[in-house]
Amino acid sequence: MNIYKEMWGISNILDRIKTQYASEIFVEQLKFQVEQLSFFYDFLVKKQGNDPSKTFYRPKKRPKEHQIAYFNLTRGFPKELYDAHWCYVFKDFGCKLLIIPTTSVKEDSKPCNPNYEMDIHIKNFPNGKTSRLHIDDIRVVDLQRLIVDKGIYDIETDRNDINVFLQNH
Repeated sequence: MNIYKEMWGISNILDRIKTQYASEIFVEQLKFQVEQLSFFYDFLVKKQGNDPSKTFYRPKKRPKEHQIAYFNLTRGFPKELYDAHWCYVFKDFGCKLLIIPTTSVKEDSKPCNPNYEMDIHIKNFPNGKTSRLHIDDIRVVDLQRLIVDKGIYDIETDRNDINVFLQNH
């Protein structure tokens, strides 16, 4: 495969759809992901014994279950939440986390859709707004998507209430 030729073809497609899709942001997110892959293979693998299967990203801080943290989800398809979002950590699998992306509830936000959304409250959250879980975008992510410097916050909403909501949907 000629990577340069393939990237040229991708560039042509992005240029064609740029009026309907934020192609520049897609390229920024692709660059971020490639840089993260380089960090993993060029730095972490070498530092941890040269075996990618035994190499793990260990952030200086990591969220616990029932906390919220900031993750770069990168670009996805148009109906998915993408780019960086605060996400509720539902389950910790070691090097991966089961997360539920959130959005801020603003004055002009649509009402919560009880089929796949739940509003939660976060302790001492900087914007002070209610956050909305989007279980329709639940996913497992690698810890390397975590943006540690944004902080990690505790959830005020009872964990059992969130669990019951998820079990019923």
